[in-house]
Amino acid sequence: MAERLLDVYLHDRLAGTLRRKQNGNLQFRYDPTYVEAGRQPLSWNLPLRDEAFPHRDCLAFFGNLLPEEGVRAQLALATGISASNDYRLLERFGGDVAGAVTLLPAGRSIVGSGPDGLDPLDPERLDGLLTELPQRPLAAGAGGEVRLSLAGAQSKLPVVETEDGFALPRGPGMPTTHILKPEPERFPGLVANEFFCMRLAAAVGLEVAEVERAETLSGLPYLIVTRYDRDLTQEPVRRLHQEDLCQALGRLHIEKYQAEGGPGVVEAMGLIDDASSAPARDRPQLWLALVFNVLIGNCDAHGKNYSLLYDSLAPSLAPLYDLVSTAVYDELTKTLAMSIDGARTLSEVNPAAWRELAERIGFAPRFLELRVAPFMKHLDEALSELTSAPEHADPVVAEIAAGIAERIRAT
Repeated sequence: MAERLLDVYLHDRLAGTLRRKQNGNLQFRYDPTYVEAGRQPLSWNLPLRDEAFPHRDCLAFFGNLLPEEGVRAQLALATGISASNDYRLLERFGGDVAGAVTLLPAGRSIVGSGPDGLDPLDPERLDGLLTELPQRPLAAGAGGEVRLSLAGAQSKLPVVETEDGFALPRGPGMPTTHILKPEPERFPGLVANEFFCMRLAAAVGLEVAEVERAETLSGLPYLIVTRYDRDLTQEPVRRLHQEDLCQALGRLHIEKYQAEGGPGVVEAMGLIDDASSAPARDRPQLWLALVFNVLIGNCDAHGKNYSLLYDSLAPSLAPLYDLVSTAVYDELTKTLAMSIDGARTLSEVNPAAWRELAERIGFAPRFLELRVAPFMKHLDEALSELTSAPEHADPVVAEIAAGIAERIRAT
């Protein structure tokens, strides 16, 4: 196997090189001038240094930029690239990923590539792309050079919003601005589910990505998510760097669940303590996010569903995303991705578990009284208001709301 190289950019600066060695292992090394200038590291787990980072560290950061599970398998079928070949997938789809990282074939500079032009998606074509997305993730094989990648186990299409609708970028010079998430056939009502949960989180003061819902010409519901890792107030649009907790803590994408070696609440809070530019703000926000996910019945809130956003060299907790009630789908597990002081299922979580976990991570009982109790009261009020809104008139939403009300009473 011949060695191959990808240049790794952060924003528009060459940060280093990702190498696939002859034995197939990956190796990342920062560019010496990047280190000398004291630039922003790619990851909390990849601090600036002259020495190369080994295979596992590379997989933990770069591999987590790629789709997961079934989406990765479908991507492999659509492209003929092995699902386990992270390097080749990054080579094909690393042009626009989460955060401000761009991966390009060695020697091809991102500086000067400029806006490479847009491929407009008229309503008919958008309908076709979203309908076919489960079989053609990221529009793979749609023609032209598609260099887009989003992590996650759900089909998503990153796009650029224009005055005339949505478009695909023809190259890495133009960042995508929105993410389209069509409703999967297997989980009816998922768009209404996520739209409601995200709007409910915003209503109770949690910082979340902005969402809207829409339908294609054929009636396929889809969610429109505004990317929080893009500064849309600037022209041209500016990428903002981010990484999820698995990347920051050096976990592989197959280790996102706590029971499989992924981060738990204590470790996540420890990362906030060490890394955040404002831990006094981010610790309570993360705690309230954990409470919210349990109350809505989101058992899939794992280490890849929380992120750090780098507005400067020091990160802060990113807006929340992928807030979904998994409890309304009987075939999905009721085991929590992160346990609450040993409580591993929704039914096991009780006030004592919350109190003991809060004590373990340094929250005083008064914090629960002054911050969490009013938050839950606010949630109960917002729940009543949102469920009466016509845009949330859906049987799935009614079931979610009933579950939330029941868990509030039990907490």
